Amino acid sequence: MNTQRQNSPIFHARIISADKNTGNFRGRKLPRHHSGLIFSAGDPVRQSGIYEVIHDPQHRQAHEAVMLHDTSFPVCDTCKDQVRFRLIRTAPYIFHDEDFEEGSENK
Repeated sequence: MNTQRQNSPIFHARIISADKNTGNFRGRKLPRHHSGLIFSAGDPVRQSGIYEVIHDPQHRQAHEAVMLHDTSFPVCDTCKDQVRFRLIRTAPYIFHDEDFEEGSENK
């Protein structure tokens, strides 16, 4: 197997997402990303926050984006459903906070 491909973030994301329960691939434990969870396009966003968006390295470098709870991780126009997402930090959406919800009265 190509060493460059083995070390690419998208390669690790594909393996981890293929076996999210154990993190194993052919009997080997793989290095985990910081949060340990990699999400695929179409998966539900369970926590609002800042996510690392991991594309095919030949398309573009990874970048950060805000994802909102109760949406789905999107498909990349170029990478299609091969794009992956890794939670960096949870961050609640301001309008889901009780002090900022629409219709809340100022105290």
